[in-house]
Amino acid sequence: MQDFALHETMELHELLNFKTVCMTTSKMIQGVVFDQELKALLEKDVQQSMQSVNVLQGLLGKTQPH
Repeated sequence: MQDFALHETMELHELLNFKTVCMTTSKMIQGVVFDQELKALLEKDVQQSMQSVNVLQGLLGKTQPH
């Protein structure tokens, strides 16, 4: 367990929410984009966002707010 202050735990939650929204938006936009380069960039963003979400979830799973 890691000791985080309450505001640090809240900031991790905010980052997780932000990355989740970014990932969802990029995934939805992929469906309406016809340019293949842009689709590839959006897919790369989705993959990177998924990695970030996993890291943030891992951190939050180890937290013990004080």
